[in-house]
Amino acid sequence: MKSLILKLHKQIIQGDTTITQIINDAILKCKKHDITASLITDNYQTAQKKAQELQEHISLHKDDLLYGIPYVLKDNVCTKNLRTTAGSAFLSDFIPPYNATIYELFNANHAVLIAKSNMDEFGMGGSGIHSAYGIVKNIHDHNFTVGGSSSGSVNLVANQVVPFAIGSDTGDSSRRPASFTNTTGYKPTYGLISRYGMMPYAPSLDHVGIIASFVADIAIVAQAIVKFDEKDFTSQKVKNNNFFNNLKQVDKLTIGVISGIEKYLQPEIASAYTECLKKLKEHKFVIKPIEIKNEHLVAIKTIYSIISYAEANSCWANLTGLVFGNRSPGKDFEDMITLSRTQKLGDQVKRRFVIGAYVTKKENYVKYFIRAQKIRQLLVNEWNQCLKAVDTVLLPSASSKPPLLSDILNDNFKSTVADDILCLSNFAGSPSITIPYTQTNKKLLWGINLNCEQFADQQLLNIAYTLETFFDGNKDE
Repeated sequence: MKSLILKLHKQIIQGDTTITQIINDAILKCKKHDITASLITDNYQTAQKKAQELQEHISLHKDDLLYGIPYVLKDNVCTKNLRTTAGSAFLSDFIPPYNATIYELFNANHAVLIAKSNMDEFGMGGSGIHSAYGIVKNIHDHNFTVGGSSSGSVNLVANQVVPFAIGSDTGDSSRRPASFTNTTGYKPTYGLISRYGMMPYAPSLDHVGIIASFVADIAIVAQAIVKFDEKDFTSQKVKNNNFFNNLKQVDKLTIGVISGIEKYLQPEIASAYTECLKKLKEHKFVIKPIEIKNEHLVAIKTIYSIISYAEANSCWANLTGLVFGNRSPGKDFEDMITLSRTQKLGDQVKRRFVIGAYVTKKENYVKYFIRAQKIRQLLVNEWNQCLKAVDTVLLPSASSKPPLLSDILNDNFKSTVADDILCLSNFAGSPSITIPYTQTNKKLLWGINLNCEQFADQQLLNIAYTLETFFDGNKDE
């Protein structure tokens, strides 16, 4: 079983290395990532102090897989007494007075926070270019985008700075960047991981995301942080969260694929996708075509934009600079608020706020927002029918390899339906995971995306684990 967490845990328990050494190594690697702008705020001194303390009590924690393991948090996760900016200049000096629930759970499991990772401002962007703290460059080639908005988190995992990182996922923000870095990105069933203390983008779509190199690492982390949380009113209870303990390969599998999706893929990706399905058939997995109306597929982007922008504008109405955040001087309260938002918010955020305000105006509310919600429900119903008909639905995780940064900055990259389709699992709150596709070309930065019904997270992880082993050409050890 491939797992960086298990590898480090074994080395710690056997005395082959120390927690202090592991943390120091991670810190050294982090410092090298300045060239990719993957970090915003470091936690080095606290991490080194904690490593020394944990080293003294290893004998009491031989079964605690996250004990002494380094990780990073996306910078929209609140950390008490440690700056949390959400990638925005508006919050450049914001230090939360409380911890997010997931951070508390990691502390309880004795994992060690190394740093807060860079991101598109407030999660609003899919490329890593919309941060006040620099453009995040793909660790594999600095000329290419890493994707977003969990840009820094996937970069740090891709270069094995840390064995896992936390992101967030509103449309595909953990899973599509994972595709562009040959990492694994997982979004659980809506509400399984508490969002308390994670700054929102669009609450009806937001999920905590986990990024790692291997499915086993995802399962280990999920087992630690999938907990019911009374502080999150969307939190869900599950009967069994032993995702790693129950991780196993499956023998028989019916895989659903959306008919005609190939036409939305660039030639190299279409070839890889076709090859992927061919190999699965040869392995005697059943490939079952499923239908989603084309007019529904092309509506995904618009529906996502209307709903998420409206929710974002509502969530961040508190960005005034009066109670918290950076304040610009003005002649009165209204002037201060206007100047603060004008000077401290990025163009992408302003654009989304303006659209969000427009679609929720009294005269537009029914025409745009309510209509978008109704179409969302149509999409969810159709998507759930697809999921019921098969064991998993396999999607291309992107229409292309990572786009050039120059193309993104100059608005020369044209997305397709294949770049929007991962939003379906956010609409429905169903679990979804992207794993690398590396059967024939280890340098092909592209992955496949797998989906199951709500609360079938164990099933999804087992399927992903099976296909990860299959595509990598390695036997389960």
